Amino acid sequence: MSWKRLFAARILERGYDYYCDDAVENMEIAADSIRADVIGTEEYEVEITLRNGEAVDMYCSCPYAEDGNRCKHMAAVLYQWSEEGQEAEESGGAEEDDSPKTISVEELVREADIDVVRSYLVSLLKEDEKLLLRFRGMVKKGTTKEDIKRYVRQIDRITDRYLGRDGFISYYEADGFLSELDEILDADVRRMVDDGDYMSAFALMNHMFTVLGDVAMDDSDGGTGTLAGEIEQYWREILSKADMDVKQQMFRWFTEHLDGSVIDYLEEYIEQVIMEEFQEKEFREPKLQFIKDMIEKSSLQSDSWSGSYHTGKWATRYLGMIEKQKNSGILIEEFCRKHWRNSLVRRYYIEFCTKKKEYAHALEALDESMALDKEYRGLVAEYSNQKKEIFLLQGNQEAYRKQLWKLVLEDDPGKLHIYRELKKQYPPGEWKEKREEVFANLPGHVRPDELYKEEKLYDRLLELVTGSPGLNMLQQYEDVLKKDYPGELLQKYKEEVDKMAMHTGDRSKYRQLVALLCRMKKITGGSKVAEEIAAEWRGKYRNRRAMMDELGRL
Repeated sequence: MSWKRLFAARILERGYDYYCDDAVENMEIAADSIRADVIGTEEYEVEITLRNGEAVDMYCSCPYAEDGNRCKHMAAVLYQWSEEGQEAEESGGAEEDDSPKTISVEELVREADIDVVRSYLVSLLKEDEKLLLRFRGMVKKGTTKEDIKRYVRQIDRITDRYLGRDGFISYYEADGFLSELDEILDADVRRMVDDGDYMSAFALMNHMFTVLGDVAMDDSDGGTGTLAGEIEQYWREILSKADMDVKQQMFRWFTEHLDGSVIDYLEEYIEQVIMEEFQEKEFREPKLQFIKDMIEKSSLQSDSWSGSYHTGKWATRYLGMIEKQKNSGILIEEFCRKHWRNSLVRRYYIEFCTKKKEYAHALEALDESMALDKEYRGLVAEYSNQKKEIFLLQGNQEAYRKQLWKLVLEDDPGKLHIYRELKKQYPPGEWKEKREEVFANLPGHVRPDELYKEEKLYDRLLELVTGSPGLNMLQQYEDVLKKDYPGELLQKYKEEVDKMAMHTGDRSKYRQLVALLCRMKKITGGSKVAEEIAAEWRGKYRNRRAMMDELGRL
């Protein structure tokens, strides 16, 4: 479809998401125009002018389009229009249009005098540095240092324009900012990579990546990560094609820029490239030394959560590299003992021992870990589960069963999958007695609702549901209980919706209340109860006009 050429790739992608989410409403299509509303953060009005079935002018009420940009809302409307046009074509098509066709761009240029084209092109390129650089790249292969400086200035000007006086890019403008950077990536970086001008492409992307990490922006849609991911793919493409000299320069840049100069969550992209690329033997020792330096740097802050996490992260990466060496067991043992306080290191060691079937060492490390990390319930549960699995691997049935009981009652209580695993250890007759032992000894903070459902102990489940505040448990188990206990569920519903109705609210709250009454009507006897509640509210809250309107829909 020709209209797609009018949009940047990223804007098209966002527009398609809106179209797929049915965000386009109230569309009106005429011979020469399209009008529609698009539901985004707010409701935006879109108008598109058509000529001979082609979009020639567009308007949207969103802030991004106010600056003359083509936005995702316009794209969403055009996707919807294209779909409806396709449906019309499949159902018989439209009458043939006898109006004269607009001459295409290609035909216009082909028919123009060559001197006119050259003169116009010169004036155009003098006015637009972006087009000038792009044109030069097409005509003359290679990018000069001065060209890179100009590209950098372009990126900085784009950033300054969107940042404005307050130094912040709002949610409404984030798409535009990222799309302009994406355009440079798709057009200029792509050309440089295709031409084999790898270091120019690398330099331009690196500046863009650094700007992306430094800029203050409301990126609720996650566009920063998307663009960073595209840059990462270009890095990897260059590394797959470049010679060793280029790779050495890239390795230096990556390792030098994990110094805090790039924001934390973007550092992950650099780290992934360092660890997954540079597999040649020339990089083995430099990579190991770099990882050692990162471990030492992180260890200086080991008292903080962040320092401990980064120490463990780099330590496990180091271990992963040396594990590939022959006879690495002693090195791994020594290294792990040196950093034994770090839970990530211990977890690596436990998995290493388990893979080598050194179960005694793994169990010893697990016991130490449960003592060292006793304050962290999630870790304790993980260690306890690992012990259970090792006992199973050993064929130690008695220890395995004992560990299951410890998990169910202490280390990871109330988890259905562990409960089921324990249940399989006993014949049905014996299990009935054992399950009561479980219920009697569960910690007070653990709700047994899932376990009651598993055992079909619906009377006990009902007691939990009716005794819990709010509607969450009621709606969670409604389908299970409504056959045997319709009256009790309806009574619980009545209590909760009456509480909700006591406080005034807006139309959306009243709509929610009516939806709950409709839900009640699906339970045996619910229609009568729902109508009684509605009648009571009509009298009690008759001055709430919005509520009366919504009750009218019941």
